Amino acid sequence: MSNLNCYYKFSNSKIDVVSFGEMLVDFISQKNEVLLSKAEEFTRHFGGSAANVTVNLRRLGVKTRLITRIGDDAFGHFLLDVLNKENINTNGIQIDQKRKTPLVFINKTAGTPAWVAYRAADKYLEFNEKVEYLIKNAKILYLTTFIISQNPARKVALKILNMIKENPKKLLAFDPCYRPSLWSDSKMGKSLVKKIIALSDFIKPSLDDAKIFFGTESPENYIDKYLQLGANIVILTMGKDGVLFSDGKTKIHLPSYADEVVDVTGAGDAFWAGFITAILDGMSVKKAVELGNITAVFKIRGIGALSPIPSKKHLIKFMKKQEASQ
Repeated sequence: MSNLNCYYKFSNSKIDVVSFGEMLVDFISQKNEVLLSKAEEFTRHFGGSAANVTVNLRRLGVKTRLITRIGDDAFGHFLLDVLNKENINTNGIQIDQKRKTPLVFINKTAGTPAWVAYRAADKYLEFNEKVEYLIKNAKILYLTTFIISQNPARKVALKILNMIKENPKKLLAFDPCYRPSLWSDSKMGKSLVKKIIALSDFIKPSLDDAKIFFGTESPENYIDKYLQLGANIVILTMGKDGVLFSDGKTKIHLPSYADEVVDVTGAGDAFWAGFITAILDGMSVKKAVELGNITAVFKIRGIGALSPIPSKKHLIKFMKKQEASQ
């Protein structure tokens, strides 16, 4: 079991992180704080939690790969163009000749965005030699809940999780963003999410994730409930109220340093990127949470999940400045 002061050592590997999950096109409403049913104009953006984490990790200097599936269509080509511009290796991306690239429509807001997903190719991820190679050669696997909500992608994810279990040196970072509407059997889905939580080294739910999963509770109770499921390290992001995290022995709260909020789309993905980068760099879990928190602060100053974030050097400098002022 890990604790908040521990750090991890990794053997040499060709790949630092593999993200397994969705890559899709986000259509974000042009007007602020408008209901999706009333929105008339949208702007196209790169999206999908696994893909966002991959790009942000690459921007922070991490050797990363993405396992996902998209359609051979205009939107799929748009996504691949973004990855190529970000110098990301695309050999883990499967191209579906029959099904379309998934799309999500989102309202632009400073709070929790509403969204509607239209899924297709992403659900049909296949296990193949490339997937097996990437998992075997990665230090950390980042897994989303979105992708495991439908078969056959779910079966592939479970096979990958078995590979992770067989190698205790590999770390699992799981985003428990459970949404009943994505599952044909929501009861089974909730049960599966609980099982993966117990297998994970790190989970990072948001307040909304926790409320949907457990009902209305205090942040402290949410932490306790995740720990009771067998979670190792729980990081609860709370928007303007900062971050609460625990290893089951100690709970620590960090404030939000956000001074400007334009669009929160992808804030959690930016947090994951900062956090995982710090873990790979040998920082303690506590320091990694601090860096994740700060990375998200810079992301929400722009629109879309891939709005600019500073270099790792700048983020660490900002983190030290915040520490010194406390």
